[in-house]
Amino acid sequence: MAVNTLINDDFPPLPSQVLKKRQPKGKKDSTKRQCPEPVGRYATLNDLPDELILEVLHYLPGIDMQDFQLHTLLSLSLTTRNLHRVVSGKVYSTYDSYFCEPYLFLRTLISNPHLGESVRHAKFRYGDDAHLERKRYSPTARDKKIIKEGMKALDFPDWKGFSSRCNSAEVELDILHTAVMLHTPNLMMLDVEDGLISAYSKAKWPELIKKATTGEHFGHAHRFNALQSVRVDAQNMVIHHLVPILRLQSLRKLELRELSEVELDVRAPAELRRVLPPACNNLQELVLEECSLRYDALETLIASARSLRSFRFDANKESVLLDGSGIMLQNALWRQQHCLESLDIYHDPWHKDDEDHLQHGGLEQYPLLKDLKCPLRMVVDVRSGASATVLEFLPPALETLCLTIRWGADEELFFPVLERMASEYLTTVPRLRRLQLNIQVPAEELDFDCERFVKAYSITSVELIINLPSDSDDEEWGDWRTVSSDSDDSSDDSDEVDLYSDSE
Repeated sequence: MAVNTLINDDFPPLPSQVLKKRQPKGKKDSTKRQCPEPVGRYATLNDLPDELILEVLHYLPGIDMQDFQLHTLLSLSLTTRNLHRVVSGKVYSTYDSYFCEPYLFLRTLISNPHLGESVRHAKFRYGDDAHLERKRYSPTARDKKIIKEGMKALDFPDWKGFSSRCNSAEVELDILHTAVMLHTPNLMMLDVEDGLISAYSKAKWPELIKKATTGEHFGHAHRFNALQSVRVDAQNMVIHHLVPILRLQSLRKLELRELSEVELDVRAPAELRRVLPPACNNLQELVLEECSLRYDALETLIASARSLRSFRFDANKESVLLDGSGIMLQNALWRQQHCLESLDIYHDPWHKDDEDHLQHGGLEQYPLLKDLKCPLRMVVDVRSGASATVLEFLPPALETLCLTIRWGADEELFFPVLERMASEYLTTVPRLRRLQLNIQVPAEELDFDCERFVKAYSITSVELIINLPSDSDDEEWGDWRTVSSDSDDSSDDSDEVDLYSDSE
């Protein structure tokens, strides 16, 4: 193994070396140079520019489940004033209630407002395993006074009652987390793992955002103008609880998991449309995972965005209550047809024994849609038999197409349709660069010439990626599972909140 030799000329001189070069030549000076230099004249971390220190800190992720470095960062920040100035912002850039006792963190933010301004990402956890094993902190009289004075300084409505609840012996986590939000004016990302939030009928933090954004008196408290991304694991919440978030004009990304909206009250849909009218927010990315939604609630949610660019719906057919086929989902997205760039539908609401014929078409009328991920049945009329096509249903600007071939849906019978696309795609989707097939059908049950299919794409500019079930026999596909025309190697196999990150 070759040994790399360091060449001094490759590096700029250290301050101590510069001083040496400036000394006049002479026997007396030569004797002095043989003596070790004073420690204070050597280069230290204080001599590094802030940009370089931040690059070094990038390798210390702070709060990270796999590589916990918060103690290292804290120790580093206590070495010198300069390092404390640079490091403290990174130490406090993320708050995670799993690691940090909320009352103590709140007290720190009130005592040091500049640290509250450093917080960019907050993660609140509730329910089982919500935090490390620790005893609840019992505040002293001095602690309670600090909290009270901090709330008083904000002068928002009911600050007295809020400070009293924070200082009570059995204060709810939800109250403390909401108080933390009050003292983080530059908060950009909020992550809430719902669980069992509290004994209150509704979570307090959405109510706080509602009060801050109504335009009424809110004292000196901030109004969440920096909050751009919210993720909620909403096990015990409904969409009505989250309306204040959806009315927040700074919000750009919303990710909801296990949201439930299946109320049978006939007044519910109209009330939701009243409080969440069309084009009332600037949402650009909407992600729904394992959500149980009525069609009217889904339509209202999508329509609330002025210009939705990305939509992902990761759900199985049992959890989607659309009262019909995939065309209902397309109708819900129709308002966003001129701005949608990415669409990811894990499972369309369809059953093999459905009697109603699907209505196809629609996606070809989305001029900006570049990335599409969906079941094959959403873009191929499988009931057309051998005459079925796919190209007429694809958006013209398509660059990436990912199709799921589901087991038990007879979709594997339409491989010839996808094979023909290799020779015809340039006429309708000339920008197509990647085709990915996620095949849920075991390879041993596929009655198709796999090698011929893959070779059809090997002479195109389309990268073909084929993913089989993890328990399938890969020998059926051999070395042909991944093909890229841009690479000499066409046999690569494909198996398709650093929390203290330096992203601000």
